[in-house]
Amino acid sequence: MFCHAVAPLLAKHRGLEDLHSRITAFLDSRLPTPLTEDDPRPDWLTLRREAAQAGLTGLDVASSGAPWQSGRVAQGLAMFLAGRRDCDARELFSSGHGAMALRHGTPDVVRQVRERVVVEGQLAGVASSEPHSGSDLGGLRTVALDHGDHLVLSGTKGLISRVEEATGFVVFCKIVEPGAAETRDLREVPLSAVWLPMDATGVLTETTVPLGMRGWSFGHLHLVDVRLGKDCLLAAPGDGRRIFDTHFSAWRVMMALVCLGAADAAITESAARAQARSVGRSSLASIPSVAARLGAAAAEIEAATAWCFSLLERIDQDDIDVPGCSAAKAFATDAAFRAVDLALQLHGSEGYTSRTPMEKRLRDIRGLRIADGPNDTLYSVLAHSLMTRTSGRTAQSGVLTPR
Repeated sequence: MFCHAVAPLLAKHRGLEDLHSRITAFLDSRLPTPLTEDDPRPDWLTLRREAAQAGLTGLDVASSGAPWQSGRVAQGLAMFLAGRRDCDARELFSSGHGAMALRHGTPDVVRQVRERVVVEGQLAGVASSEPHSGSDLGGLRTVALDHGDHLVLSGTKGLISRVEEATGFVVFCKIVEPGAAETRDLREVPLSAVWLPMDATGVLTETTVPLGMRGWSFGHLHLVDVRLGKDCLLAAPGDGRRIFDTHFSAWRVMMALVCLGAADAAITESAARAQARSVGRSSLASIPSVAARLGAAAAEIEAATAWCFSLLERIDQDDIDVPGCSAAKAFATDAAFRAVDLALQLHGSEGYTSRTPMEKRLRDIRGLRIADGPNDTLYSVLAHSLMTRTSGRTAQSGVLTPR
């Protein structure tokens, strides 16, 4: 049965019905019900490898085959359905951050990443945030010293996800000449991106325990004089901002859809509970304020879902709305958090336990309101775009875009 929130999408894109069925069948056989914190933690990497065997890890980058096999809309559908089972299931489908290496890497890097990430189902990560500057890309201090035939990468990245599971990371850094890192103003150096295999000498990891999203490791990468061949550079030196904005415009929408999937499931569960639970001689659902709050939450989730998929449709047509994608991620994750908080409330004291999915969803979505740029900053991207348009200036796609 199709989820109500994505029914309009499937009616519009008939080619996605088969993908919907395949992903639903995959999840039904492995994660038949939404996870609670009390449930045994799945072996997520094994599930991702099984998704690769089912052909579900290249949705966003495949260039041929069935209609559902390529495109950001297809990837977004997979993210929404994953979120309905658990926010940590977001890593099961698509090439994830490996897409940056696949789209901008040298032939050797593309071959390596495609084999590991798409075919074998290994995981790729991204390392942009730094402890001292958070999401301020201009303030990054990780440098790659240019020695002519190779680069030497040094710096610390964190807090970031997948530090123990990823086969490699896309690292955002500043390329400078040897000796210049101490004398140059790094804010004036354009951003670059490199592919970093995790088996490179000098890569150290440090993990910590986050509040939510505990299915994948979380922590820091310490890069100590890591030598990389020039073939690890993605696109040209100084192209990092373009790579970042292009990728994260879509990725933020993907994370929004994960949260919207979780919220959609929470609303469905709460509606069923409200009908079954008695208050006096009536059901909880018969109380007008309860019905109104559930209806308002459902309306927000459906509106946010429609907005996200409309943005992905535009991206598939090479029309990237950076401010819109930023604001959509903020609005959707805020709406999802409110919906799950309401669902927890309607479950009463039981909702405030680890026996229902609600408290785990609440913690996971809270983390995704910070990841890839905190929501206040993402709203400001749209505001800045509106103000520059109003003042007659041309809005710059990367202005204020974090992490």
